[in-house]
Amino acid sequence: MRFSKRWRSTESPTGGVSPLRLLDIAYLTVLPPLLLVLKLPMLLFVTGVVVLILSGKRATLPTQIALLVSGALAIFLSLYGTFNYVGLSRLKLFVELLTYLLILAVSLQRLTGKINIYLAISPMLLLALSLFFFDSIPMLFYVVFEIFVMLWLILTWRMRTTLAGSLRMAGTLFLLSLPLVVLLFIFFPRISFGHASYGFRGESLTRMGHDGTMRLDAGALDVLSHRIVMEVGFEGEVPPENRLYFRGSVLYLDRKDHWEPLPPFIRRRIAPRKYALPPMYEEADEIVIYKVSLYPTHKRWLYMLDLPIEAPEGASIDADFQVTLKKPIDEPQIYAASSALRYRYGASTEKQIVAIALQADPAANPRTAEAAKAIEAAHPDEAERLNAMIRYFKDAKLTYTLRPEPLDLNRSADSFLFDKKAGYCVHFASAFVTMARLAGLPARVVTGYKASLSNSVENYLAVEERDAHAWAEVLVKGAWRRVETTATAAYVAPETPGSAAAAEEKKSRGTTETGLSKTDLYLLYAKYRIETWILRYSRFRQMQLLQKAKKEPLFVLKFAGSLLLLVLTVTLAAAYLRREPCDRETRCLLEPLLKRLQKEGYTRREGETMHAFLLRCAADHPGRERLLEIDRLYHEILYGEAKEKEKSLKRAIRDFFETGSTL
Repeated sequence: MRFSKRWRSTESPTGGVSPLRLLDIAYLTVLPPLLLVLKLPMLLFVTGVVVLILSGKRATLPTQIALLVSGALAIFLSLYGTFNYVGLSRLKLFVELLTYLLILAVSLQRLTGKINIYLAISPMLLLALSLFFFDSIPMLFYVVFEIFVMLWLILTWRMRTTLAGSLRMAGTLFLLSLPLVVLLFIFFPRISFGHASYGFRGESLTRMGHDGTMRLDAGALDVLSHRIVMEVGFEGEVPPENRLYFRGSVLYLDRKDHWEPLPPFIRRRIAPRKYALPPMYEEADEIVIYKVSLYPTHKRWLYMLDLPIEAPEGASIDADFQVTLKKPIDEPQIYAASSALRYRYGASTEKQIVAIALQADPAANPRTAEAAKAIEAAHPDEAERLNAMIRYFKDAKLTYTLRPEPLDLNRSADSFLFDKKAGYCVHFASAFVTMARLAGLPARVVTGYKASLSNSVENYLAVEERDAHAWAEVLVKGAWRRVETTATAAYVAPETPGSAAAAEEKKSRGTTETGLSKTDLYLLYAKYRIETWILRYSRFRQMQLLQKAKKEPLFVLKFAGSLLLLVLTVTLAAAYLRREPCDRETRCLLEPLLKRLQKEGYTRREGETMHAFLLRCAADHPGRERLLEIDRLYHEILYGEAKEKEKSLKRAIRDFFETGSTL
């Protein structure tokens, strides 16, 4: 009953702030994240409510009715087009609707100027609802800030004090709770919703993804951005750079200006599956386990290192080792992956596929065809023929550049090899595959990402948009072999990442050749660790920790030591915050004396001056003369600005401690 009466009162408590103002501060704290997801009609409604609150007038009954109607209309307009039986099944839409209804109810109640229990708990409800829309490190820190502010405001109301007066207590309690929070977090992980369509969405910006084709015209290189496409965390060390090929789409059909995958009507003998098992491959060794955070691409490909062994949840591996989802990736994907770095496969490739991988028109590229036939005649052995082609490309004195002149797309291989002699990965891969086919070797193009070790820290690897890459695969003696065609370039243009000129330019700016500075990398690494072990800490991660604790006693000791250090640190910090603040330097000199007198039962009364308090203590205290001397010196320093007497005051207090209680 007392609780209800206290909240119904909107008057300021003695020396404090009114509960209504405390609630306004709470709303100002929890609403900013939600404003980012509110639709325009609801934003306009909230703006109108804020204007009415700032006016200081209580809403009349007609005004409340008008607000109710306008709020309902704003909700309808905000959800119009998504509010249907299909969309309604998604939890995210329910949460959005619930948020709108809560804001409407809170607005109407707040404008009455009266507080009830519903209005008192609504800030915490709004805070909880915002967690359905955001999942990023800034939001993590903002939530911690919100919780601290809530604690601060509750203590301000409960202690009937000022905001400044309750701040120290809030800080003390917050610090003392940290060790317990750590333990609860570790032993009681958040519930994992593996198939939920909601979640934090702080990093939803779409990144470039392959669309299943490879263009050779001016639109081939759409972006040279340093934006991160995916982040990879390995169990153990990052593999060597020559193994960091993240496989995407496999292309067979040459359409002059672009390459395409196999048409959907072609059925493979090996259907898409979750696990890659023989006869899909003949050998698979050096298995690596890693975790990928892939940003939205609006495409279906999940990028995994060659050769993917197990598809993530909801994905499948096909006969060409493409890993795809059934739907485009419109939300960030976090998936565990495993791949074989050393492998052999290709014996199970169907004759129909081999025939397609040999399709090439000699009339379209006569000069390339002539060179290919000469190589085929000179090298009957397939492996030697492939090596001869690689040497041919190296001897052609080709230039790798990101700004090539346009090719003649009617004869792209001839134009690249004999006329322009300049291009980037797509041109190298396309010309090589064309020549291989004309030389009697089945070949295809693979697109994906080629990561760089310069973008790695510890076991973390960042893959950028500009790491998009294309390479060739050639079927030699029943096995598909990767050919890094850009390695055949004799020259690298100065503006190209990896060139000596570009490296010097990046070095002068303190960045790596791929554009990320070491500071950027360590920040990304810290962000990745926080996301992995805090934002996405689950039962699976908990089991990983427990297994590590069983196997490594030193890890347990380190954890116990870290926890003990945290307890010690927060205890010392809390003890410091519990100290009464000194408003003046001279007042601080009396702090030890006041604490001593408090232990002896002498406490300052409300409104009592320091002079009156010391006189009252001296009236029946054994150290009367010392207290009177301290009172005289203190007030002479305070009002007479006799700074030179501070030493005398300190000496008098010290003498009181030594003899005051025994006189």
